[in-house]
Amino acid sequence: MTINSKYFYGSSIKGFSSVKCGCWSLLIEHPSGRKLLYDLGMRKDYSGCAPASGVSQLVEKGVSVANILVEGDIDLESIDGVIWSHYHFDHSGELAAFPTVTKLIVGEGTKEIILPGYPANPKAPTLASDIEGREVLEIKFDGQATICGFRAYDYFGDGSLYLLDTPGHCVGHLNALARTSVNPPEFIHMCGDSAHHCGEIRPSFHVPLPDDINPSPLSDLHQGSCPCGVFSTILRNGSKDDHILEAVASFVDEHEFRKTIKGLEVIDAADEVLTVLAHDWTLKGIIDEWPKALNGWKAKGWKAGARWKFLGDFKAAGI
Repeated sequence: MTINSKYFYGSSIKGFSSVKCGCWSLLIEHPSGRKLLYDLGMRKDYSGCAPASGVSQLVEKGVSVANILVEGDIDLESIDGVIWSHYHFDHSGELAAFPTVTKLIVGEGTKEIILPGYPANPKAPTLASDIEGREVLEIKFDGQATICGFRAYDYFGDGSLYLLDTPGHCVGHLNALARTSVNPPEFIHMCGDSAHHCGEIRPSFHVPLPDDINPSPLSDLHQGSCPCGVFSTILRNGSKDDHILEAVASFVDEHEFRKTIKGLEVIDAADEVLTVLAHDWTLKGIIDEWPKALNGWKAKGWKAGARWKFLGDFKAAGI
């Protein structure tokens, strides 16, 4: 899939017209044996999506998460639920491939938009065949917990998985914060489309751009570290502690979206949290992928290796 940077950011950065990316889908396994999926990416037969889904002609291909799991000897009956960060086509996947015992978990206000599905509702962004016969659990945030300003829902009741109300991009958007280690404390922050590109949350007041960027995001030009001056022309307001990109599209509530971005910056700055934006393809080649686990990511240096890699998308502006 390709993100059109001019549409999302109105970008005039030299050479930054589009970004090729994919869609991360994450399997969450609780010590009890219960399993959840966060997002399903883009369905393999995306041409069969609901007309109102707005499938872009820039889409190249999707995958079947269900098939990948089966090939890895995961019984689909063991998947307790699928969490949709939101109902857009590149995240909702093909839910019908899962048995109806697998519930659908969505954020506040989502049911009203997706039920009934297409074709019963011609304007629905999702298919009725994906939802029929299964429980749809709409998370209700009762104010009992907040994390960095976000309303939080303790899904398992033991602090191992929090669903976060992250409004702005669309109605009912959910992030997920999963504990991957107790001692030392480590978390994976699954962000869906609460931001599309790392340049929307980095650098920040909490994590300013260092004078020497190590490892270099331009390894073909700068071995080891890279001087931050290479990217001086793309810094907003010339600031090393303000995110490079400012979205101008892809939100239903701009005020809430800006608040969400600020919250993401705070969480992203925490040493014990690894940020996974749904479309951040700079993580490929750094993090382990299925069937390997993401646990132990801190000792493996993934956060340090990934933090500034996104700057490689602005290579043309720095040469």
